[in-house]
Amino acid sequence: MEVVLQPVVSELVKRLFKILESSEVKDFARQLVGGVDSEIKDLKDKLRLIGNLLGKMEDMQLSDDSLKIWFDNLQHWAYDAEDLLDEFAYEALRHKRKAEHQASSSRRFSSLPASFSSPLFAVQMGSKIKKINSRLEKLRQQRSAEHEFQKLPGLPPTDVAAPQKPGETSSLPLGQVYGRNEDETELLKMVKSGTNFQVIAVVGMGGIGKTTIARAVFNHKELEDFKFEKKAWVCVSSTTTFDVLNISKALLEKFSSSVSNNLDKVQRNLEDEVRGKKFVIVLDDIWMVEYDEWEKLMSPFTDGAPGSVMIVTTRDADVARKIRCAHTYRLRPLSNQACESLFKEHAFGTGAAAVPNQISDSIYKRVVERCGGLPLAARTLGSLLRFKPSDTWDNILESKIWRTSNESDHVLPALKLSYYYLPSNLKRCFGYCSIFPQDYEFEEKELALLWIAEGIVQPSEKQLDEAMVEIH
Repeated sequence: MEVVLQPVVSELVKRLFKILESSEVKDFARQLVGGVDSEIKDLKDKLRLIGNLLGKMEDMQLSDDSLKIWFDNLQHWAYDAEDLLDEFAYEALRHKRKAEHQASSSRRFSSLPASFSSPLFAVQMGSKIKKINSRLEKLRQQRSAEHEFQKLPGLPPTDVAAPQKPGETSSLPLGQVYGRNEDETELLKMVKSGTNFQVIAVVGMGGIGKTTIARAVFNHKELEDFKFEKKAWVCVSSTTTFDVLNISKALLEKFSSSVSNNLDKVQRNLEDEVRGKKFVIVLDDIWMVEYDEWEKLMSPFTDGAPGSVMIVTTRDADVARKIRCAHTYRLRPLSNQACESLFKEHAFGTGAAAVPNQISDSIYKRVVERCGGLPLAARTLGSLLRFKPSDTWDNILESKIWRTSNESDHVLPALKLSYYYLPSNLKRCFGYCSIFPQDYEFEEKELALLWIAEGIVQPSEKQLDEAMVEIH
């Protein structure tokens, strides 16, 4: 979650400013005793300093552990401050409405203070705001040397949206495939070589193109000659469980409109659907599996016609060993030439700010190095740089993000970079989605209402439409 701390805190600070700048809050504070107005003004001054500081720290949480802790503490403070100011704003609005009601119902009350409140409330509120101010001042002092932040290189400001993050995979082709002709040929040979039902595993690291090559084989014209009677594509994509029932149901849904919630009935129906028929099935993105569970999943397919095949994609070679597949094909990174071609396709498409002849050979070389032969990195980086003029490409390619990845992170630097180039308001929308379990399916309207309820977006803001586009 550390990756979303900075935008969350920045948006919280903006919300606190919005509350403090409301006319109801300012008028109410001026009429209260106990120094509330001066504490409110002090809070605004400190927030302004914190806001300026945050603007200079866009990229620093990537490499500074102490700063991650500071952001976390500031976030906790911001939530407490938001609760307190919401209470204050509610009381201010309540008194304003009460005064308006009194004024409209009787002229006798027109001489009373418009927002009269008990001295006890003023004293208590003044004390609470003073404590909030004190906590913020301690946090500010920890990071008060602004010149230190100005010396450190960060990402240039931007309003460019990142490339779309794919959800569940599809069997439909997604444009040209670069540098995979040999892989495609070898996998087709494996598919054709089977006399009985066989399982083929495609193994490779994340972002290397396992789904792409499986999709290419699944849709290849040569398979038409094999006359597969049943075809199915199911994205498994779970890092925590291998759910036999859900996978079986997803497969049955490809062949039948009637699907039960009972495992025995589902698998018997699957068996009936494929018995004596030639089929090709892709199970995409398997993270983990136990042998017993795999055997249970495979039980309906033993009566398929000769030549039936199942293709499995996985990052883990241990998965291929556990399922005892007939063939294991390890996918390797793209060649430099293929990687550069894929990058160019996405960097110079519609809406590109730069043109190919503006980019030097040294920049292309660095692009290839940054992508490391991973198609996902090439597409993501190309989509990001497409909106940038050529003179800003150097800054992006030299970002510290490329030097902060580690094996336990599992997030490609190119994907991190695309996240950091989201506008801060959309970062918070994106970060909010992390509260859902992996592979959780939600409706757009449901998510939008949750954003509104949390105060992340306002119903009338253009921001809501922008955020929904990004989540697609």
